[in-house]
Amino acid sequence: MPDAGLTHIAIEVSDLQRSIDFYTAYGGFEVVHRREGIAWISDRTRPFAIVLAVREEVNPVGPFAHLGFACRDQREFDGLVSRARDDGRLRLGPHGDEGPAGTWAFLDDPDGNTFELSIGQSVAVAVRDGGRPADLRRLAVVGVMGGREHAMPELAVPLGRGIARAGWHLLTGGGVGVMTAVSRGFAETSPRAGLCLGILRGHPDGRPMAGYPNPFVELPIPTHLPGGDAGPDSRNHLNVLTSTIVLALPGGDGTRSEIELAIAYGRPVAVHADWSSEFADLPAFEDAETAIASAHRLLQGTRMGDSPHA
Repeated sequence: MPDAGLTHIAIEVSDLQRSIDFYTAYGGFEVVHRREGIAWISDRTRPFAIVLAVREEVNPVGPFAHLGFACRDQREFDGLVSRARDDGRLRLGPHGDEGPAGTWAFLDDPDGNTFELSIGQSVAVAVRDGGRPADLRRLAVVGVMGGREHAMPELAVPLGRGIARAGWHLLTGGGVGVMTAVSRGFAETSPRAGLCLGILRGHPDGRPMAGYPNPFVELPIPTHLPGGDAGPDSRNHLNVLTSTIVLALPGGDGTRSEIELAIAYGRPVAVHADWSSEFADLPAFEDAETAIASAHRLLQGTRMGDSPHA
């Protein structure tokens, strides 16, 4: 495949091997081409290279201009920031907010070039979908099931953010508790490609029951189904069947029924560790970070993460 588009950035360095060692340690880069005074390094995630060019007098990139590197997860980010602090490479941060910049830290490479580590940025979503309508059929639908009684915001809100930043739709039952908390985290994240869907419990005449939908649902789907378990009058069947994958948070009988329905309907499902004693054969997670990692693994086997309804 011929080169096309943006292929590389070149920076000046004084000691080639010292710079290679830095970018290997902090970004997992490897040398893909080398000649006298020049090295091309890549993390092999895309056809793009950093060109390290030896110069007697270095004009570093910075202090704000920088190379941005996204870590795979919070554990990697925290580990690299800690290492940079110990090595005297950490210049600024870590800093974070709920916007598209995520959490970031500035490092100095051996020549003072600024290298940014980040987690939770939304570049992929912005590049793919910014300024254009999302192709709704191509996005995975992540169904998050959980209890009405306890919102568990410390788990549900960051899980909603993670689903939004991954470029997926979020589906819940549209009510209170966990459903509201995860929807809030999702809806307040920008930019994003997906929508917050809610399949609502309703009266036989189609009117939603009290408490539905919560204020963060962007696409409410009313039903005439008042049941909250696995019976024929329960919209839990629709919750599961509309989802590409299911993540089950702590809850009661209704959440248990959705786990059982996911198994029965063949929907990939991962559960919070609270459910492990009842569903020992299912993958389990304990926090938002491991829940998102579980979602990525489940989607590996579903048409590369596309919705089954595409």
